[in-house]
Amino acid sequence: MKKTLKKFILIGVAKKILFLAVMLFSQFACADNATALLDKAAAKFKAAGNVKIGFQVTTESGSTTGYIDIAGNKFHCDMAGLRVWFDGENMWHYVKSNEEVNITNPSAAEAAKLNPYSFISLYKKGYTCKMGKSTASYHEILLTGKKGSAYQNVVVRFEKKDYKPLYIKTVTAKHTTEFTVNSYLTKQNFPASTFTFNKKDFPKVEVVDLR
Repeated sequence: MKKTLKKFILIGVAKKILFLAVMLFSQFACADNATALLDKAAAKFKAAGNVKIGFQVTTESGSTTGYIDIAGNKFHCDMAGLRVWFDGENMWHYVKSNEEVNITNPSAAEAAKLNPYSFISLYKKGYTCKMGKSTASYHEILLTGKKGSAYQNVVVRFEKKDYKPLYIKTVTAKHTTEFTVNSYLTKQNFPASTFTFNKKDFPKVEVVDLR
């Protein structure tokens, strides 16, 4: 039971990590200044091509580091105890403590919960936003979730100079999660194998096909 609970906690964190990318190019009902800034950040993110984002994530239970590779509707997330691959059709969840990989073939709605590009339409009308306490080096946008939104509040920060993502905080009724971007590499050239699980690399892992 504890292993199963840990598994779902880790997967939940992975979903929130992907939300980081979502916030960078989704459109929201914002005050004029916030709208203009998010539009610029969106354009920069889309122009960045394939990206590799290194991050630190902090929750009530502690902190860990990891990275996520994003190429169109494909992604690979690697963090302590958890790896997720998605090739646009199939998804593999690997939880180290279980030594198990679950393979799923998510529906469009399920994939939308993890796929940064699918989030564009889902979150377009889910939040209102306004300018936060920006500094000389970064812009801060404050988002407030409408009824039914995944988060009550979200704080997003990105550099003033080049609109590079820096920080995001998500708040729900039960949890607060903070992400700090440690590295942000654009124009990456990922081989197709980046987004698929390779059993040869994990010979002792049990594969459970749930498709």
